Amino acid sequence: MTVCIDTVWNNIIKYEGEPFETIRKKSYTYTVGNDFILINNDKRRKIKKEKISLALRLDNLSPSQIQANGIWGPSYVYGIITDSRIISEAHFSKEVK
Repeated sequence: MTVCIDTVWNNIIKYEGEPFETIRKKSYTYTVGNDFILINNDKRRKIKKEKISLALRLDNLSPSQIQANGIWGPSYVYGIITDSRIISEAHFSKEVK
């Protein structure tokens, strides 16, 4: 099954500023831009919407797989896209585009 990136992105926008956690329980928040997020603990780089979409398409979703695919901030990305607030409302019937 695949996840609709538009629904995931809308949920990311909906929960902007709320605390999220990495696997190791490091707390962080993020800010949403037009097509990117900024992790508020580390504003060195933007994580583009297209990179979130790429991470959602990975067969074995893990921080190491996210990093292996050239996505910056794998622990943060993983923490966001596996959080029940983000993924539970996402539609599983559409392809990620």
